[in-house]
This record gives sequence, structure tokens and C-alpha cells, in this order.
Amino acid sequence: MKKLFLLGTLLFAFSAVSAQNYYPVNDYGLRAGTSRFELHGGMVLPQSSWNHNGQTVDLGNTGWTAGLGFYRSLTSVLTLGIDGNYAQFGDGDKMNEGTSNESYYRTGAATGLVVGRINFFPRHSTRLYIPVGVGVGHIFVRENKDDGSHQTFNSTDLAGMAGLGLEFDMDESWLLGVEGRYYYMRTRSDVKDAFGKGHMHYTEILLKIGFRF
Repeated sequence: MKKLFLLGTLLFAFSAVSAQNYYPVNDYGLRAGTSRFELHGGMVLPQSSWNHNGQTVDLGNTGWTAGLGFYRSLTSVLTLGIDGNYAQFGDGDKMNEGTSNESYYRTGAATGLVVGRINFFPRHSTRLYIPVGVGVGHIFVRENKDDGSHQTFNSTDLAGMAGLGLEFDMDESWLLGVEGRYYYMRTRSDVKDAFGKGHMHYTEILLKIGFRF
């Protein structure tokens, strides 16, 4: 009887292993204690109007943005990490039109944030999430003139971000997603003095690829 029981147990174990070989279980969804590295890029949509030397100016049009992030899943619902992002606005419209020395503005913004995410449907291969971040932001505005001269205005101060994202698992390790972000940055120093605004804001639309481990 014991030999028959042992033989049956071995046959059951072999059958289970064989079944797993033919029917692998995909480890989709989010798990506590896992990490991820992400790269993202897309376009930035800046605010339109500021004021400089008594004129309404355009500090930049639609441009490009890129960044990276590292995140850790504290639970399947809550993720915490760090995120770095750079946004390069397109050249602003020319100012002082009709004069001998017209100028245009070229603007960029860089942020380093601590980011928390709330994940919806974390056990599914397709998920919604809300990212919220706070940290430091740096802005530069370069005024380029037709005579070849230029002047640069800089500001470093508090920055914040909120957004909405959708991602899906390609396999157990790789994921793709799309994300919309709204950035708010306080301005100080020569940027605030030159343009008369205590903050700037812009929107980003991103595609991302991530690796989980």
C-alpha cells in the first residue's frame, strides 16, 4: 500500500510539473516588494502668455520632453519613487516686430521629484494610476536677439506634478503606457523679476516603457 501511495504521489508531481511546462502561469499585475525602471518621452504644451518690458510675450510653443524614473511597490496599490524630467519648449514668437533688433525666447524646465502613485486594478495586466509628485524645479529663459546677443534668466524653486496614466504588461517584466502630466513650478530671482509671474505651468503627454524586477 505504501509503495502504491508513493508511486501515485510521484506520478502526480510529475504531471503537475509537466502541466506547468505546457501551460505557464504569467505573473502579470503589480506585487508588493517589486521595483521598476521607466523611460518616458513625448511633447510638452506650455502656457502661452507672460509679460516682459511692457509686452505680452510667448516663452515657447509645443516642444519635446524626456525623463526617467525608479519606483518601488510598497503594496500592490501604492508605489513610491523618484522621477527626473526635462522639457524643452519650442521657440517662442518673435517680439519687437518692425524694429531693427527683434528677439525670441527659448525656454526649458527640469524637475527632480519624489513621486507617489495610486494604482487601480493592480492585479490586472491593464491598469489605471494617478501619479503625484513634489520636489525641485529649475527654469531657464533665454532671450535671443537678431544681432547675435542674448540674455538668460534662471529660477530654481518648488515644483509639483499631478497626472493620470494607463499602462499594460507586455510580459512578466516589460510594460508600456501612456501618461498625461500637469506641472506647476514657482519662480523666483531674475525670472520672476523679468516676467512678473510667481509661477509657471505646463502639460506633458508621454509614452513610456518600463522594466520590472
